[in-house]
Amino acid sequence: MLALMGIVFIVVGNYLPKCKQSYTVGIKLPWTLNDEENWNRTHRMGGKLWVASGIILLLSMLLPASAMVVVVLAVIGVAVFVPTVYSYLLFREKEKRGE
Repeated sequence: MLALMGIVFIVVGNYLPKCKQSYTVGIKLPWTLNDEENWNRTHRMGGKLWVASGIILLLSMLLPASAMVVVVLAVIGVAVFVPTVYSYLLFREKEKRGE
């Protein structure tokens, strides 16, 4: 199951930078949906992070079960939390510049 999850993360990570701004697919936050530049930059960074997360998930299969659970939860948390914060910071930066 963990191998499948790692592969899915890698596939989604490769797809994220290529997806166009939409309400159906992608990191759908209010500020990404309202700004194409924010959408593109967030998905570019998020895609790299998800590929790295998938590789870490695959490698975590080599760990003992208790450590594997911690790594999986941490990786999923980072893969969700970091792009969200990054996107929000881009939004705030653009807002401060008055754009």
